[in-house]
Amino acid sequence: MARDEILLLLEAADHPRDRALVAFLANTGLRISEAVHMRVRDVAFNKGELYVYLPKTKEEVTVPLSLDLERELREWLRVYTAEVGVLKRSFYLFPVFEKPRFLHGHAQVPNRERILKPEGWITHPTYIIKDIAVKAGIELDPGDAWHTLRRSFARILYDDCVDQGHDSALRIVQAALNHKEVSTTERYLGLDIERQRYTHMIKGKPFLTANGDGGKIIPLDERRAGRV
Repeated sequence: MARDEILLLLEAADHPRDRALVAFLANTGLRISEAVHMRVRDVAFNKGELYVYLPKTKEEVTVPLSLDLERELREWLRVYTAEVGVLKRSFYLFPVFEKPRFLHGHAQVPNRERILKPEGWITHPTYIIKDIAVKAGIELDPGDAWHTLRRSFARILYDDCVDQGHDSALRIVQAALNHKEVSTTERYLGLDIERQRYTHMIKGKPFLTANGDGGKIIPLDERRAGRV
């Protein structure tokens, strides 16, 4: 998924919580299981950091906070506060909604108002991204759901690193995804890394004349005539 498609997802989210959750995954590359367990206390705007517990490795890591994500989170926390009051540090960053209640005097008509439940975490997040994708007109691969954003983050970061001339592009993505082995990252990106490097070195660039005089080619007949 390219940057413009992710932006479409953001605009298609019909609740600030869902928009913030999409922004969170797209800017960090974290797993949805890690995101839904984040607490308000895990965001440090003053340090530009996020503190994330990784259940898979049972460790806490520090994740940099991009400017885009900071803006999204600040807006979401403003809305969150307006709805529930002063936020406790222990509140979930992306809380679940309370189950619909039946309208007073209408036993069979549920109240569709979405009320946040700060002490509860989202247990079935897949429906959120699928609903947003449908509204954005984006088709997700079967079974991918939120994982699409993690893969998209990885590919965008890798391409940016290559474009900026980082020799350690793969290692940077490995660190961002919290992979123990670089081979895991290579398989994850779905790239033949050496072929990618080869393409980047050759495509649209001089090869035989790379260290010469800018590409001047001397005709063979001139060489044979001894004019050079």
